[in-house]
Amino acid sequence: MLRYLLILSLCFTASVVSAQKLKGRVFENNTRIALTDVFIENLTNKQSVFTDAKGRFTIAAKPGDLLTFKGFAYQNDTLLITNSKDMEVFMEPKKNELAQVNITSAEINKSLNTYYDPQLHGQPVVYQRDKEGNYNGGIILRMWYWKKDEKKKARLQQKLKDFEAMDKIYQLFSAKNLAKYIPLQGADMENFIALYTPTLKEYKQNGFNAIDYINMSYKKYMALPPEKRKPEKLKQD
Repeated sequence: MLRYLLILSLCFTASVVSAQKLKGRVFENNTRIALTDVFIENLTNKQSVFTDAKGRFTIAAKPGDLLTFKGFAYQNDTLLITNSKDMEVFMEPKKNELAQVNITSAEINKSLNTYYDPQLHGQPVVYQRDKEGNYNGGIILRMWYWKKDEKKKARLQQKLKDFEAMDKIYQLFSAKNLAKYIPLQGADMENFIALYTPTLKEYKQNGFNAIDYINMSYKKYMALPPEKRKPEKLKQD
């Protein structure tokens, strides 16, 4: 009888541990701006979530698990969970040091298509980039296969497509690439990028032309009085 009670106790303890939930928030380092749509994956149990509009997340995790954080324009980070307390994560922005990129409308439209690997049940894959923004063949993120939760699968697949599109926007509006089309430098270039980098919705509109958009935005920027050529400061919680 004692042995059976011990077994039941161990099973109960294991189920409690596996059901542990970890809560936290993700911010940009130094500014404490809350980051939305950061992809968080528990490398130990393969659970994953995205942060909400306030940078908050809840994920199944316990001490000893490894969490990886991936966000557009931010350096990836991996953390070891040491306790079950609410956590704060601070992500470092990527430095805008991409090489010049020649982008045509056809390439932009083509870039929005995710590659679906037929040997992996049609799962979308995203390939690793080198420091110059070129694909070097390594897979950095891959969606696993669901049979029961198709809605969740479709949502995460769309998120991956959006990540690829945002990566293209980041390349398009890098200072080095924009310098080929507009004569701005230093603070003026930084302000221009902050004010006129297209949103994902604008970028995905039919007929979006990168060169036309840059030229039109430059004319708008030059028409502004000097005091208006700066982005408004974001309000923090």
